[in-house]
Amino acid sequence: MAVIVNALTPVLALILLGFLLRRTEFIPSSFWPSAEKLTYYLLMPATLIHSLAGKEIGSSPWLNILLTVGGAIFASVLFVILGWLMRRQMGGAAFTSLFQGGVRFNTFVALALAENLFGKEGLFLASLGAGFMILIINVLCVSAFSVAVGDGVCDLKKVGRDLLRNPLIWGCALGIGINAAGVKLPSAIDGSLTLLGKAAFPVGLMAVGAAYRPGNIARHWQPLLTSCGIQFVCKPVIAWYLAAATGLSGVAAGVAVLLFSVPTAPTAYILSRQMGGDHDSMAVIITVQTCLSFFTLPLTLWLLR
Repeated sequence: MAVIVNALTPVLALILLGFLLRRTEFIPSSFWPSAEKLTYYLLMPATLIHSLAGKEIGSSPWLNILLTVGGAIFASVLFVILGWLMRRQMGGAAFTSLFQGGVRFNTFVALALAENLFGKEGLFLASLGAGFMILIINVLCVSAFSVAVGDGVCDLKKVGRDLLRNPLIWGCALGIGINAAGVKLPSAIDGSLTLLGKAAFPVGLMAVGAAYRPGNIARHWQPLLTSCGIQFVCKPVIAWYLAAATGLSGVAAGVAVLLFSVPTAPTAYILSRQMGGDHDSMAVIITVQTCLSFFTLPLTLWLLR
């Protein structure tokens, strides 16, 4: 339990700090849109390039991990669509919050727990799985925004344009390209990316807190309830099943389930703001899921053991 508290407390603390800074007007309101833009176009891509370029796959069971995380992600997309079909009155912008709330994962929490629970081997395998997930999830989320926030029609040209213009996709592509080419980043460049990436997490979380309104929970209960069910019940079960089906065992299986048991990513709020989603409901989903995971993660870990 202490491991979970240690991993989640910084997340909640930064959300609370952003909430207090906005309510006390210690920082002008005009700061937050600029901070969100900086995070979206510079800090987050730097994080993706650094994390994906530095992974050495080697002799790890990378194919089994890819099959497990890929299968679980697409299964979660199906659950999101089913949840939306049961509540068709939900608008396109609200659907994007449901989508991100049910598909994304908090990389920081997942990696922190993996290292504390499974040591260096767990951290490496979690980083490898997270690298696969980051690319797949960003492509899916940008595609969902392109369709849902527009006229609801799947215009392949529009989706393609949005993918090509998205800085997160570019970050993933550059990171994977550098990795595949076997290029080692110079220390100066790698160090710069590391520093930029470290800024993405606190700035993004404080932006979530600044946007959070306690009264929005009742207003956005439908995407909140559905996304929590998918995130904390459906995804861990599917990940456990696929891990067993693909032959993962031991630490690798535990890490695979762990990746799909954590709350959604704070970066979902930044993407929602920049692509025209329902950022109010996204802030609610991020905050509530983070709070709930204090209770759901111990249960998941107990079942794993």
